[in-house]
Amino acid sequence: MDRIKLGVLYGGTSIENEISKRSRDNIILSLDDEKYDITLYAIPKNGDKGWIKEFINNPPDIVLSALHGGKGENGTIQGFLHTLGIKYIGSKVLSSALCMDKYISKKILRQAKIQVPGDILVKKGEDPKVYTEELNELTYPVIAKPNRGGSSIGIAVCENMSSLELACKNIFDQYDDDVIIEKFISGSEVNCSVMETENDIEVLAVLDVRKEGAVFDFDDKYSAVQSIGSITTLPIFMQDMIKSIAKKAFKALRCRGYACVDMIVSAENIYVIEVNTLPGLTVNSLIPFGASSLGMSFGDFLDKLIEFELKEK
Repeated sequence: MDRIKLGVLYGGTSIENEISKRSRDNIILSLDDEKYDITLYAIPKNGDKGWIKEFINNPPDIVLSALHGGKGENGTIQGFLHTLGIKYIGSKVLSSALCMDKYISKKILRQAKIQVPGDILVKKGEDPKVYTEELNELTYPVIAKPNRGGSSIGIAVCENMSSLELACKNIFDQYDDDVIIEKFISGSEVNCSVMETENDIEVLAVLDVRKEGAVFDFDDKYSAVQSIGSITTLPIFMQDMIKSIAKKAFKALRCRGYACVDMIVSAENIYVIEVNTLPGLTVNSLIPFGASSLGMSFGDFLDKLIEFELKEK
């Protein structure tokens, strides 16, 4: 049987470029080279578009993206592949754009009756003091994040207006982004990875997320020498609720293929923090661990995603 021509995109112009390379390495390590004829397409960090000619001249049957953040995750690359008529694994243009914008995606989740932390959007260059009244309603501490960022880069816990102003300035200057300010929810962070199949939407194991500080940050995600998650010890009824909410969020945001849903459990309240359409796929990332916890190798997980997309019209 002919091998499937699989294109793997990696690199990219976002600040998550190096994480993308780690995801690429794990993908290559996990796939069966007797089943796949793999071509790697490196997207340069400097934005050079020379790779596009190579891609068009040697198009794959299907694309697996190891890109994270920026144009690799916000619908831009997805739109490029759609225009060329090339199948690709994961969420399509609309869902990718929605999930990349934390403020907009949370509006949609609220409409779907899914609980999310209260928030305020501060546009780039705005003074957060303009929102003093709204911040008093949220109450400190709050969390400041780049609205379209990923991998928890630039995130800060702020105890007062002074620290919030510094966090906003840092995000404006360093990440050229708006700031989403969220109510700080004290609780345990959990993750649910969702996988779409021909018959249903399946949820991998609920994982307790390991974090060193008040928030699950970049160092927690990528500096660990072992998996950043462990099988949850929450009661079964809570796990069932978490899985149900993860599926509901996946559907509400029109996700496709697979996604990671990040949540915080506080008492018996479950808050969705965000939905990641192109989460990390490194050796220590949550999706590979979630798959292994169900007796499925990461390679098997990828096989299922590829088979599902190839069968779709």
